[in-house]
Amino acid sequence: MMMKVPQTASKTYIAQTRRLFHCHIKVKIPASQSEDLLDACFELLEQIDLSYNSYQSGSYFDAINRQTGTWVNVDQTCIQMLQTAKLVSKLTSGNFDISCMPLIRLWGFYNESTSGIPSKIELEKTLNLVDYQSILIDGSRVKIKPNQELITAAFIKAYAVDQVIALLQECGVTDAIVNAGGSSIAALNDESHPQWTIHIPDALDPQRQNQTLKISNQCFSLSARAKNYKVIDGKVYGHILNSQTGLPVATAQVGVLTNKAFVGDMLSTALFSADFLEYSAQLKNLKEHFDFSSFRIEEDGRKTTDLCL
Repeated sequence: MMMKVPQTASKTYIAQTRRLFHCHIKVKIPASQSEDLLDACFELLEQIDLSYNSYQSGSYFDAINRQTGTWVNVDQTCIQMLQTAKLVSKLTSGNFDISCMPLIRLWGFYNESTSGIPSKIELEKTLNLVDYQSILIDGSRVKIKPNQELITAAFIKAYAVDQVIALLQECGVTDAIVNAGGSSIAALNDESHPQWTIHIPDALDPQRQNQTLKISNQCFSLSARAKNYKVIDGKVYGHILNSQTGLPVATAQVGVLTNKAFVGDMLSTALFSADFLEYSAQLKNLKEHFDFSSFRIEEDGRKTTDLCL
């Protein structure tokens, strides 16, 4: 969908919105740019979706999942994604783990007929498959243990957002915003437009806008349970799980401000996954390796933040 978007009295933008990575992605650039550039951005997004999304048949991650227990040849982009994911897993003591797909299936987030809480035996059996250390890398080859399954949802659309930003920069664009579902947002700014204002939904009521954040040449990532959850026996269970316990965490919302959306999305999911008592220690570990600011809101409304809102 193409549209002209007036932003200020002196500047007009053009934008396209398409659905990819299970969300609506909007790319907005100055009207002085060619509309063909917007098409090129979405062609790039589609290419990344086909090549790296674990849900896409024929992608590198799909091949790894289909050939468990054997070495699979992949490209260096796939290797770099896995290396970063494994580092985040290590820094969070395995609470964040992209081999958690069997747990997600067990809880029924991809099967509406599954409505109950998994038994202790089911959890223990499934947790045996969740182990980031079993993701082996040898040069350009990857192997996971039999019956493991990787999921790219914690980072793939954010990686794609970063690549669109890089393409826009290569084409000389210095003022733009890419918004993937409201959870992965990257901004480019120059003197003519020094910042973009983004809206953050209320942690406990997504229909209400809670506050705004101004970003400039930065990326904002948001993890929340408000839109993706199951209700079992009257209790709400979010789709983000602690991969050590196998249980949904009680966090309500996490926001992360970084220079790269790929890292930001991974960190927001990791910090969301942490148990409240482990959060401070894991935040410290992550900050020793990555440059970011963040906030976290618990289900009772308590907030921990070093992000100026």
